[in-house]
Order: sequence, then structure tokens, then C-alpha cells
Amino acid sequence: MKLHAVWTGILYVFDLLTLSPERSKPLPETPLPAVPVSNVPTPASEIPHKFYDDDLTDASPTDLPLIPVPRREGAFNCTYPRMRGFENCHGPGNRGCWLRHQRTKKEYNIETDYDDVDKVPRGIVREYWLQIADMPISPDGVTMEHGKVFNRTYPGPWIEACWGDTIKVHVTNKLRFNGTSIHFHGIRMLHNVQNDGVNGVTQCPIAPGDTYTYEFHASQYGSSWYHSHYSLQYGDGAVGPITIHGPATADFDSNEAFKPLLLTDWNHRSVFEDWPNMLDTGSVPEMTNILLNGIGQFGPSSRNTPEKYNITFNKGHAHFMRVINTAVDTTFIFTIDNHTLQVIEADFVPIEPYNTSNILVGIGQRYHVLVHRDPETTDENYWIRSIPARKCSKFYCGPDEQMGIVRYNESNMKNPITEPFLFGASCADEPYPSLKPKVKWTVKPPANKDVTNEEITNGEPKFDITDKNYEFDVSLHNIGGAPYFPSKNLSRWDIHLAPFRINFSEPTILNLSRTDYPKHLSVVTADARKDQWIWLVISAPSGIPSDGGRRFIPAAHPMHLHGHDFALLRQSENSWLKEREHIKLDCSNESVIKCQNPPRRDVALLPAKGYIIIAFKADNPGAWLIHCHIAFHASSGLVMQVIENKHRIRKHFWGEKKKEAERVCKNWDNWFSDSLNHWEFHNPDHFQDDSGV
Repeated sequence: MKLHAVWTGILYVFDLLTLSPERSKPLPETPLPAVPVSNVPTPASEIPHKFYDDDLTDASPTDLPLIPVPRREGAFNCTYPRMRGFENCHGPGNRGCWLRHQRTKKEYNIETDYDDVDKVPRGIVREYWLQIADMPISPDGVTMEHGKVFNRTYPGPWIEACWGDTIKVHVTNKLRFNGTSIHFHGIRMLHNVQNDGVNGVTQCPIAPGDTYTYEFHASQYGSSWYHSHYSLQYGDGAVGPITIHGPATADFDSNEAFKPLLLTDWNHRSVFEDWPNMLDTGSVPEMTNILLNGIGQFGPSSRNTPEKYNITFNKGHAHFMRVINTAVDTTFIFTIDNHTLQVIEADFVPIEPYNTSNILVGIGQRYHVLVHRDPETTDENYWIRSIPARKCSKFYCGPDEQMGIVRYNESNMKNPITEPFLFGASCADEPYPSLKPKVKWTVKPPANKDVTNEEITNGEPKFDITDKNYEFDVSLHNIGGAPYFPSKNLSRWDIHLAPFRINFSEPTILNLSRTDYPKHLSVVTADARKDQWIWLVISAPSGIPSDGGRRFIPAAHPMHLHGHDFALLRQSENSWLKEREHIKLDCSNESVIKCQNPPRRDVALLPAKGYIIIAFKADNPGAWLIHCHIAFHASSGLVMQVIENKHRIRKHFWGEKKKEAERVCKNWDNWFSDSLNHWEFHNPDHFQDDSGV
């Protein structure tokens, strides 16, 4: 199998290198001519990869702990050569346990505080190779000419690792007219900001022909996705799933775990074709279709139309599913007819299990669920439904919500005749009280609101935090002029001082001596001790007068923070302007602001007209984005960057790490300086007409 994987990798590398570009119409990029990919799911075993232990001469001791990962297809084992004396305790009937010491009985389990990296098991190194290239794709039977995909598959290959592993991903850019950078969504990147994958902030883009290696420690566990963070690029197909295997808060059988299920919206044109209309109107374009793991149907059936996505369940078992929203605009409600979903994880946070008939999944959010068939039902086939949430989606016409089929009898290929549950389709996160983290946090009052001029102890410099702005509101901003392109006044989203716009060649972490940040970099500084908490209030106001060209539009936004899980202290549909005079930003009233084990995650839905109060511990120095995960809103400028403890970043970003970042920037500058590399080579000023992220 490994030889086959290497040979497959050689074949597609040779194929990509021998293709030639061909221009057709004025787009910012164009695909290389190739046979369209309909849907070619790639097992992890067929991704070019290498697994090894980098600390031991003998990487295969006879007594190493080995954990067979629960999965329906193929085999994947978690191994811990450096954990001598420990044994596997993970299995049916005890999914909460992971490793147990044979003599002392010490455990790594669902109660382990994974936020403390010293308490995480020590795994091995898992190394993967990805190439991103232009390629037409046909996920629903209609070819989208301008696809951009990883390893010639859509969605991209499933990257797998185990709790405590180190993951290395070598990314080679084979695109013709685009740079790229890859973000591993939700990964904490502790003391590792240079691997967060945000061009213009944590790195320069990877130039066409160049390779960059992302490396990070898997201290968290659960499922997520990796995607391009270069402009709107991921909307053309540059996404893939990632799973870090670990313990769970409920039990299930080993052969009833399925690969991640990616929900997305889809168009038959490039997102870059839709972008000019977004600039002119401020309105997200209408989507055409829904895909389930890269499979959809459009129009009358034909030989080119894929069959609906289907999976087979076994009677009398709980089935483990990983649900991920990778859309560019749509929040989905996920449900399976006549089945109960037992939710056991939200984003990378294990939670106390709760039951529901459906889950609302915002863009970037993930849920681990156990699926149980309702005992009174006897059908053999059931619809899997992905329903666009009301006021959090926009389609040209109502898409088919019956996106997949659960079969209990593989020989029965009839379509289901089941009916959906009755539930509301409003755009609201999962119930706040339901999201109870298994590993509890106690949040402290906000450091950025304290009034102090005192010297910080333990060698930290003196700073005054009385002027820290901790309230932000989302708006549409009619603004033009440099650095925006086109320079005329257009509608751009913002959240802080001005619509966000980066310079690809000047990433924040290579310009740490800077103090005069222009408004369009939307910088918020957060300086505090690593045991202190930064609180942010983000609101989506409406019904108030325009403010300096800003218009306040009632819209919901899935807000994502890089570099941290955040505590969701309050999530309200009420107006912050009306409530702010009555709410103290502290922990004095648990019924108003929840500081004792609040829900936590890395994406939360900001309610239309409402607000969220979030908090994170100032323990990860870096430049971290917080942005709306509606791709068009982020590209429009609904982004800010939190520069956290800038004076500590250099402690972890120097030497070879900094040299590598500078090398990537030099290659990017060399590529960019040749206007023939630009799509509009005759108009070199028109290269970046969005935020860049």
C-alpha cells in the first residue's frame, strides 16, 4: 500500500508538471486543463505520508501502547513509543479512557486537561504531503472550470493523527496565478504562530512552485478541516478534513465510526467571478447547490450526475459521525429522519452528551454525534438532510435538502420515503445550556478592563491597559481610496477601525517593531499575564443611525478566533446598546455572564441584532485573526487581528523559524514582481481587490 501511495504521488506530480496554462476569460485565476474530478475520496493510507518517532533509535519497541482507532473503513493505529509502561484502555464500553499505566494506573482520559500541554500524551510524528493545483471539478454533475483542489481530489485527503502526535504537512503550490496559505482550523498553534497559515499575518503566501511545511502539536483532539486562507480560494474547492483521534464522552462500537461528513454550499462558477458583485452591492451572491462530502445532484439525472451520498448502518448500534460545515455562506441544520443525535463534542471540545433530533452547524463549526435509530421505526432507508438555516443562507432557488441516504440493507437501493422531524429553521446556535465542556474552565474577570499602571511581575514590562477597546460592532462601510482596490467608494464589511486589508509581502509577525498600525490592518493589542483573561464584546447592531459611512445591517455572523478556544460567556439576541448599561463585564452575576464552565469553542454564531461576549486566556503570544467565516464577508473586510503579548512573540519565533518565514516571503516577492505571473498582467495594480484573507 505504501509503494502504491508513493507511485500514485509520483504520477500526479508528473501530470501537474506537464500541464500548461490556457486563458479564456478575465478572471483573477484560471485552471489547468484536466479531466474534471467528480468525487474521488482518498483514504489516508493513499496520501503520501510517513509516520515515525523522532526521539527513539528503536521506533518499534515490543511493549509500546497501541490503540486501534474506531473506524468503518481501513485500519489506523495510535502508537506511543515514548509512553513506556502504558497500555491501551480505549474501547467499546470505555471510550472515555485512552492510556493507562500498567503499574500506577495513571490515565490519560476524557478528564485530562488537554489545555495543559504537559498533561498530554507524547505521540509520534505524522508527516503528510499536499499539492494544491487548478483543476475542473464536477461534484454535482456540472463542471466548475475553475476548481482549486488538494492532491487532485475534492474534498481534499483526510489527514489523521492521534492525541499528542506532532503533525507535519508539506504544502506545494502548483496554482498558476495564485499564492496560497493553509490554515488548520481550530488548531491552537501554541507558541507556534508562524504555522497558523494566514498570509499577510503569520506568513507570506506560498508562491507558485514553492513548498512550505506546517508543523504543529496535536494537544487537542476531535475533527476539523484545513483550508486555504488566501482570499476566497477555499470556495473553489481547497478544503479537506482533519481528525485527531482521542477519547470520547460516550460509548460506541469500533466498526461504527465513519469518516468526516463535510457540508457545503456550491456554485458552478468560481467564487472570484462572484466577488465583483459582492463589492458593488455588499450582498453575498446566491448559491446554486448543496454538497455532502463533495457529492450533490443538479437538474435532471444523467450519466454524469453522481448518486446521492449514502452510508450503511447496522441495526442495534450507535453510529459515530463527524459533521463539519465547510461552506462559504450557508449555515446548515443537519438531521437524519427517525434518528436521534447524541452530541458529544463541539468543535475541539468534548462535552457532556445531550440528545436532539437536529443540530445547527455554522460555517467552521464541527460536531461529533452518535446516531441512534428511533426504536419505533422499521424502515430500511432514511434521508440525511442538510437544510439551509433561515436568514443564514441565500440560494437561487430552494436546493434539495435530501442530500444523503442511510441504509440498513445495502441491497435495498430504493429512495427513502421517510418524513423529516418538525423543528424550526431559524439561524441560532445550539442551545447555550446544552454545551457543557467535560474539562471545566473557570474564567476570571477581564484583564483588558482593569485600571492599573503597576509594574507586571516576573519580568514582564510595564503597560497601561486602561485604554483597551473591548467592544466591537459589525457594519457595512462605504469606503474607498488607498489601499483598497478599486479605489472608489464601495460597500465593505468591517468590525473595528476600517475594513481589513493585508499586504501579502508584509506579514505582521515579520514586522513586530511596528507601532503605527494603519486602520486597515485592524489591530487590537492584548497585553496581559498568561493567567489573565482578555474579554471581547462583539455586536451586530441594527436600527441605529449611520456612523461615518458605516451602515448597521441586521445579519448573523459565524465568528472564528484563531490561536485559542474561547469561552462563550454570553450569547444574546438582544441589543448590546440597550443592555450594556445594565451588564457589568465581570463575574459577579453568573446568571448573566457565565464564568463557571461556560460553553467554549472556536466558532460562535453572532446573532443578528444581538451580541456575544467571549474570553480567552492570554497564554499564546501571536497575531491571531478573529473574523466572520462567511468567506465573502471575510474577503470584504470583516476581520481584525489580535496581537497578543507582542513582546513575547520573538521568544518562540526566531532563528531558523524566522529564516524560513523570510525565505517564503523572498520567493513570494520574486514571483509577484514579474507581472507576467498576474492574471491581468497588463494591469499590475489589479492583483488584490479584497482583504487578502
